[in-house]
Amino acid sequence: MNFLKSLDSRRSIRHFDATALISNDEIMEILNHAANAPSGNNAQPWKVVVIKNKKLLQKLQAFSFNQTQVGRAAAVFLILGDKKNYNVDQLIQKHLKYKIINESQVSDKRNRIQTYYSFHPEDKEEIGLRLDIGLFSMNLMHVLRSFGYDSVPMRGVQFEKIMQLLELPTDWSPILLLPVGKATTKGHEHVREKAENFTTIIN
Repeated sequence: MNFLKSLDSRRSIRHFDATALISNDEIMEILNHAANAPSGNNAQPWKVVVIKNKKLLQKLQAFSFNQTQVGRAAAVFLILGDKKNYNVDQLIQKHLKYKIINESQVSDKRNRIQTYYSFHPEDKEEIGLRLDIGLFSMNLMHVLRSFGYDSVPMRGVQFEKIMQLLELPTDWSPILLLPVGKATTKGHEHVREKAENFTTIIN
């Protein structure tokens, strides 16, 4: 399958083989690929909690309006964001750690990040977090397909109860629930507007 065919054939799958398994090693490999997604100032604010325990999946299903794809998934990826990753000092330290900059470039990099945030302060708040997590999540969905798994992005869940159940930090923002597994159906065909209906080209 070539790249464009893979993109065009993605479906939101709501019927999974309940006996299918996904290994921890495979999950980590998938997430390492997904983490190549872009993010503002390379903040990488995503946090991922992967639930495989079948009893917990049944509880998650109860907090997801009893949608069966949650309980039948091989794993459910809870994707969250942490606004602390937008802290300028933390960003500078990350850039130094990975040798993106050296010590002589710290002042210039700090000024550029602070200037950017002065133009777009919302990008270090919930709005920016949802954009960055969205980019990561879309990347993750396509990576999952390359490993032979399908998924369905979900927001219609009781995130507060899920956070309490899993005893997660209260300063993490839950953005998306992503049930993952082996599809037993092809899913619904896409119905999409043609590009000419939503595009303006200025030559």
